[in-house]
Amino acid sequence: MLQCTSWLAIAKARFPGAPPKSSPSTSRSMPANLRLLLEKHGFDFLEPLCQELVGQPATVLDDEEYAERVVQDGWRRTPMQMRLLPPETLRWNEFCFALRPRVFDGSSGTVRLRPNWRTAAAEVAEQFGEGAAHDSDDASAVALLDEELGPAAHETAEMPRGKRASGSEQPAAADEHAVGIDLGTTYSVVAYVDHQGRPTSVLNSNGDVLTPSVVLFDNEGTVVGREAVLASTLEPDRVAECVKRDMGNKYYRKKIGGESIPPEVISSYILRRLRADAERKLGKVAKAVITVPAYFDETRRRATMDAGRLAGLEVLDIINEPTAAAITYGYQEGFLDRSGKVQSDKPMRVLVYDLGGGTFDVTVVEMSNQSFKAIATDGDVRLGGKDWDEKLVEMAAARLTEAVGEDPRHDPETLQEMSIAAETAKKTLSERAKTAMYVSYRGKRHKVEVTREEFEEATAPLVLRTRTTAEIVVLQAGLTWPQIDRVVVVGGATRMPMITHMLGELAGRTVDHSVSADEAVAHGAALYADLLLQKKGGGSGHTEFSVTNVNSHSLGVIGIDPLTRRQRNQILIPKNTPLPHSAARRFKTFRANQPNVKISVMEGESASPESCIEVGMCVIQGLPSNLPAGWPVEVRYTYRENGRLQVSASLVGHAARVTTEFVRDNSLSDDDLMLWAECLSAEAKRAEW
Repeated sequence: MLQCTSWLAIAKARFPGAPPKSSPSTSRSMPANLRLLLEKHGFDFLEPLCQELVGQPATVLDDEEYAERVVQDGWRRTPMQMRLLPPETLRWNEFCFALRPRVFDGSSGTVRLRPNWRTAAAEVAEQFGEGAAHDSDDASAVALLDEELGPAAHETAEMPRGKRASGSEQPAAADEHAVGIDLGTTYSVVAYVDHQGRPTSVLNSNGDVLTPSVVLFDNEGTVVGREAVLASTLEPDRVAECVKRDMGNKYYRKKIGGESIPPEVISSYILRRLRADAERKLGKVAKAVITVPAYFDETRRRATMDAGRLAGLEVLDIINEPTAAAITYGYQEGFLDRSGKVQSDKPMRVLVYDLGGGTFDVTVVEMSNQSFKAIATDGDVRLGGKDWDEKLVEMAAARLTEAVGEDPRHDPETLQEMSIAAETAKKTLSERAKTAMYVSYRGKRHKVEVTREEFEEATAPLVLRTRTTAEIVVLQAGLTWPQIDRVVVVGGATRMPMITHMLGELAGRTVDHSVSADEAVAHGAALYADLLLQKKGGGSGHTEFSVTNVNSHSLGVIGIDPLTRRQRNQILIPKNTPLPHSAARRFKTFRANQPNVKISVMEGESASPESCIEVGMCVIQGLPSNLPAGWPVEVRYTYRENGRLQVSASLVGHAARVTTEFVRDNSLSDDDLMLWAECLSAEAKRAEW
């Protein structure tokens, strides 16, 4: 069990009862992250505290009481990023005691705020912020993040298809390890490639292959995995689960302990746990390939990479989950064998049906000698085994409501217990025709029986959604079902008989269950990580293959239709285009001396912008002041092989250089990422101590 000091525990940190001897002008300056936070949040968190002291006896300004009333209470009200760092590192005690003579006046026997106290407080903060230097240990973690998190603003040469860009050109050390991580909605797996070139799963500290993707933010520490699940029925408001479904959003769907937390940060705790498990087996692990659903859009892909970096990992690449599963299947079938074990002029066409805990993908992959080429993909990032669980919860809730006269789901603890019981019942119904869910409500234990037939009837619409997607992908690939050679299933939810039955009927052949439903994605990611490591002189030396992916969403820009004068999404890179791929579009300045050009970048298939997802805004800055109206600006969009977007721009027929900033919607800013990186790094070091 990975257990780190959470912000709730940090809030209880010991504060000296006396003011510090050093002064802001003579001691080393406050780390940059605190100054940035003070600049960003102002003194909103301190003002109510200061006002509460007004009218109190002047004795509250004495050292001991002031330390409790201002230093400690003030710390509890600070933004979360500050509370993740040790107060001693931030010199919070010094800062608060430096505020005391500048902000409060107790000369009359009661506390008053001095005139212009806000200005005085800001001046104290400025004194503490001068120089703003990081400790050397923390700066390296921030520098690693800063290297790769900035918006892509430079044009790069298009890479040959079937090749991958590596995350760094530094050669790999002989004993360096890279892992593959299946960062799942409900469960996660980490794997590596051994010295014989075999992908192998890493057991976690509980001795299990699967680690529940659940995080508990407890008073005593942050807990990931099985223990978090067990505690979730008692403290549901402190538990984050199914975080993957919130990737790409600014914050996790609910507050945790009263705090809004970005999903990247929560996911980074899961990744840190997986990394710790891998290091217990392999030694130091700093590099990883992380898998994502094929249908993840660009914003979700970036968020996943950010989570990896926040976990202290160098993310070599991200890879689509069905593609990773196809690599594992190819490995088992001998397609990765250098001796040419599998030789055929005709590629094998494999449909990978991936129904995980929270997401669903279908991809058609062509396999030939050491080559994997995706030709069509589709999916649903909000459909997975969890939806089958929710149907069972609905069934149980309906029956319990009849028995007790009210919906038990209104109680958070009961709802959490029902969710856990539903997952167990779903698994049982894959093996048996009947099961029971046991739920405690208002001090009484209730039994709800469910049959497989009832379950399949209730979830038939969900199965139909996956069937329709599979049919669409085969059509988009330009194939018919007889032209599909194998139907391979991965993801724990594919164990349900209703899935196997539907696919067998649709494809007209037996469904292939030869790869591990739980481990295939992580194993494929590990093989791909080993391949990338080999290109740097490391790895097992046994892995050799190429991968070509396709984009799961069309990329477009918003323009004005010349006929209707209405906004229209103009598609530049259609869905299922082999990656990498670049497309250029010319725009004209609207007026003379226009300082910049702003272009909305969309993902989606519709001509209507309202039916698409806005990925972000491309802002072209630095246009020359003498530029006339109607001057062409060329913008080039490049989908990289991992589905990430890169944007560059140039003035047509003009020597002036322009800068391009791609502002992504709902993504953490670079400043916030740097702050979170330093906070999480400091927390990890405290856990080691």
